[in-house]
Amino acid sequence: MKSMVTYSKEMTTGIKGGNKVKKFSLSLALAMALMLTIGVSVALAAPGDYPPGTQTTSDKYTTTLDSTMGDTDSTSWGLTNGLGNANKTGEGTDVNDGSTLDDVIKNVPGQRTHGEYENDTNSCASCHQTHTASGKKLLFKNGVYNTCTACHDGTLGFYNVFEASNAGTFGGDPANGASVHMATGSMTVAAAPGGDRDSTDTNSWGADFTCASCHAPHGSYSDRLLHYNPNNIGATAPTDASGNPTGGKKIMNATVTKGADGHYTAADADGNAVSGPWLYGYTYGKPKVYWSQIRVKDPATGTFTHKYFDDPTQSWNDVLHVNYRGGYFTDDEGVLAGIADADIQIDVAPATVVKMSQSDLNIPAAQALGLPVTQIDGYEKGISAFCAACHTDYNSNSAQTETGTFSKAFRHKIVQGLKTGMVGEPDAYGNQNATMICLSCHFAHGTDNSLMKDARDVQGASTDVNASSALKRYTNMAVCWKCHVDSKATQLKNNDAIWDKKDAGTAPIY
Repeated sequence: MKSMVTYSKEMTTGIKGGNKVKKFSLSLALAMALMLTIGVSVALAAPGDYPPGTQTTSDKYTTTLDSTMGDTDSTSWGLTNGLGNANKTGEGTDVNDGSTLDDVIKNVPGQRTHGEYENDTNSCASCHQTHTASGKKLLFKNGVYNTCTACHDGTLGFYNVFEASNAGTFGGDPANGASVHMATGSMTVAAAPGGDRDSTDTNSWGADFTCASCHAPHGSYSDRLLHYNPNNIGATAPTDASGNPTGGKKIMNATVTKGADGHYTAADADGNAVSGPWLYGYTYGKPKVYWSQIRVKDPATGTFTHKYFDDPTQSWNDVLHVNYRGGYFTDDEGVLAGIADADIQIDVAPATVVKMSQSDLNIPAAQALGLPVTQIDGYEKGISAFCAACHTDYNSNSAQTETGTFSKAFRHKIVQGLKTGMVGEPDAYGNQNATMICLSCHFAHGTDNSLMKDARDVQGASTDVNASSALKRYTNMAVCWKCHVDSKATQLKNNDAIWDKKDAGTAPIY
């Protein structure tokens, strides 16, 4: 993982001596050092009601949020409990005045906070307190949101989620059409437009929506620490027990093939290889039931079982060597000797992987501490599938039919041929930003009128008249006008107000 911590060129101000820490020490709390998450300001409006309509966000959450909110996943105490601790985490300006990053980072020098922990790590102390925590999960402040934003609000020089970036901002003026992902824990994941409003599964739709819903504080396969299993979608079967679609990505009963290198790999029902990484996780019990579960045919019964023949209290996952990152397993002990590939089966829970092109920034103060310093140059793969983990009903590949998992609606399809300056992914021919992604039209964190562009890519040129900006990158319906001035919109060619007319000092974009 190259970028556990990310900075922008403006973030050097957080390293300077004049910036006092107004909150607590910590270093890079939980998973906000990233690009796509959630945060502060007003509501994420739902475009219409989704049956049964028991939970909406269109008019329910309209209060400006701040660091005192978001305590649904914490104790009833205040932001901190005032207790001391050996690592001095969160003890205030008397100990950590924020004049240098050394004052607030609890890591062993050169080690990261979010993942890739080494044998002598002290990184845990940046976010957790063993005996004196203020919040659940031993967080040093009450709640995930409050812990994350203790560092990621610009006071410590880390990635500031309240500052405009390619992800948008959690800040924004509510009177100026602000719209954000509300990661305070004040609503559940099911509140997402296109989400399953019926579900109360606390492992997925019923869970509180926090920073950790989109980011993985302890490490990730993706850039920006984006979560490897958002909304538990990778470990969820595509249909439930009644055959209803769930949006889940888990591949059931995949076939297994042993390669010349000794690696056992999996393929789906169509013969497509299930590439790594696979998700590691299990339910407690004996034997453990893993998310990516290996089964072998029992010669006595002819059925596939996850229990190990020689010791039914163990799982085949325990006696075989599973490389979850690589997406394969090996039989180093020879326990599969004489068992044909056809008699081995696996359920594969695929990890969600998002990759971005990145380049280094030169921030000497951070580099001197051994911290990775990068900026995002573009998106490479996976971001639309990531968004669809919660906005499942919006996951459409065609606009020609009614689509959607939890309702019937026409959806804008993901297409190629984006216009200059738009955010996208490379196409099959290697053309950069050629294929539409969710972020072509939307920010990940939040937006307001000052961030949105018009069809000429002029920022803040006009006011959005809609009730909610819905995280939009473009004001009003300017994103439509930016794209649809081509053969699909020939009936508009008699209108020269935008593309055929050159305003003073402005070049048209083709």
